[in-house]
Amino acid sequence: MENAVVLKNITKRFGEVEAVKNISLEIKEGEFLTLLGPSGCGKTTLLRMIAGFEVPNNGEVWIFGKDSTRIPPEKRDVGMVFQNYALFPNMNVGQNIAFPMRIAKISEDKIKKEVKRLLSLVKLEGFEDRRIDQLSGGQKQRIALARALAKNPKVLLLDEPLSALDAKVRKELRTEIRKLQQELKITTIYVTHDQEEALSMSDRIVVMNSGRAMQIGQPKEIYQRPKNIFVADFIGTTNLLEGRIHEGDRGIFVTDGFEFAILEEHSFNLGDSAILSIRPDLISISSSKDEIPHDMNVVEGKVDLITFLGSIVRISINIGKGREFVVDLPAKEFMELEVNIGNLVFAYFD
Repeated sequence: MENAVVLKNITKRFGEVEAVKNISLEIKEGEFLTLLGPSGCGKTTLLRMIAGFEVPNNGEVWIFGKDSTRIPPEKRDVGMVFQNYALFPNMNVGQNIAFPMRIAKISEDKIKKEVKRLLSLVKLEGFEDRRIDQLSGGQKQRIALARALAKNPKVLLLDEPLSALDAKVRKELRTEIRKLQQELKITTIYVTHDQEEALSMSDRIVVMNSGRAMQIGQPKEIYQRPKNIFVADFIGTTNLLEGRIHEGDRGIFVTDGFEFAILEEHSFNLGDSAILSIRPDLISISSSKDEIPHDMNVVEGKVDLITFLGSIVRISINIGKGREFVVDLPAKEFMELEVNIGNLVFAYFD
């Protein structure tokens, strides 16, 4: 499969601030890749360099085999959807979608047909004559997406397109965007700070922090095998316990007051300092230590907080010395436990 976009040692500085630091990346044709990270991590700057709105201080941007580093945005084969929609308020829906095609001198008959096709694609048939101020936020974003697709780009760029929408509309639209991307098989680069969005939509994720790519991989890989503390802590929720590798054929992790058998392969040596990251959904709870299988790792403490999150219940356990241990249980399993705040419980995992 051909590379659609290749970034070679990209660096971007604004004065003394290095916003993007030596990032190299290959994006396959038809891939949905997400740039994920907190505000100020460089993800939007990186996207703008792919779009052509910013020029890197060092490095190259290649789009379908062509060095596009200094090619202006309008001459790149990309379409962009902005966070604030960037629709023309003085034009109706049809005119907004038609705008890039009119710039490209496409015939009016073809434009009319294409506007209808694109409105059907984003599920807004019959909206041609609507004014922009008559649209909801979700509808505006659909129109912005249709307009970005109007020039039939090879690469679609989306800069936090759902961040201004409410949670229900955001979930609906992210599903529709993913389905549309798969239907069109268009190479898509998506910027977000929302971990759930990134995990649910992407073929691969680039986790960014302070201008650097901290980890690049498939959602499952990044969630289950984070390469460092930042990724482990930023992607979802995790428990981080500091300790050291103590003894045993494959190592036993020791932290103040607890010992955990670590059966998976790791690169630590005996005596090394280490940090254990264990996801809340991999942990179970019992009110009796005797009911726990003998080969499980066990943490005991008192329940500090119980948070109902719909399908799951999050339980925060005080395990001493100011440390919280978080457990996520299916709501049905929690109801059967009859655990209350202040109870002594035993959290256990493989």
